[in-house]
Amino acid sequence: MKENYSVDDFEYFSSLIPAGQDWFSPKEAGNIIGRSDQFVRDCFNTGKIMGHTSNGIAKKGEEKKTYLRVHRDALVIYLLNSANYTTESFMEAIESIISRCSDYQLIRLEKIIRDKLYSKKSRYLR
Repeated sequence: MKENYSVDDFEYFSSLIPAGQDWFSPKEAGNIIGRSDQFVRDCFNTGKIMGHTSNGIAKKGEEKKTYLRVHRDALVIYLLNSANYTTESFMEAIESIISRCSDYQLIRLEKIIRDKLYSKKSRYLR
């Protein structure tokens, strides 16, 4: 298990998970990490993905089905542990790619970045 995560690492991987939702079904969690719901269940059973199971309000011994839910932080931890890169190495790779771009490509990237930054600012102003 990796240790010593930076705040940037946690924020980066957290940004990969849809905002406004804290709990995810195995299918939703699988879609986020690019795997099947069965993969998520298997990882839950082996402890690679942390989560919770519940069976609703059934009386003890009369449970028919349990429900698995994975918290967004558990998905972030899974992504942190399974990544073979750091946010710093990711940024270095992007910088290397950008340094080889043509002027036309840089202008297009500048527009994308500007649009992303301004839309992000407006989200914080609400």
